[in-house]
Amino acid sequence: MKNFLITAGLALLVTSCSVGQPEIKYGSSECAHCRMNVVDAKFGAAILTTKGRTYVFDAPECMVPFVGHNGQLVEEEVKGWYVSDFASPGTLIDATKAYYLHAPTLKSPMRGNVAAFATEEERKEASQHFPGDLLNWTAVKKMFAEE
Repeated sequence: MKNFLITAGLALLVTSCSVGQPEIKYGSSECAHCRMNVVDAKFGAAILTTKGRTYVFDAPECMVPFVGHNGQLVEEEVKGWYVSDFASPGTLIDATKAYYLHAPTLKSPMRGNVAAFATEEERKEASQHFPGDLLNWTAVKKMFAEE
């Protein structure tokens, strides 16, 4: 019984200290790049650093330039990139694996007008309502990287 309690205690300690997916508090979180309140759950974004710190952004167009030679972080400090799933507002997905749509009619908070989707099918359906360019993570990073 004693071994069980020790094992259970250690398991609880390990899980309570682990860093999971970031959380965005829409309406009260402040964008780390532009300092606007993050309010639109269709476009939110976040970075989790290797040290466990979370930075939130109102859209990918603020997240991308935050990292790099002119940004606040270097890419090696980023443990995870996250974007809100346009089809499921407020649900964060892995930005490096998301499917992107760039369309002027999307009207994202900082006018980058890029939406992320968890599946290619959801992106295809959205492109019927928001005609534009289909992008991957590499293209999104290139589009928003500061020169």
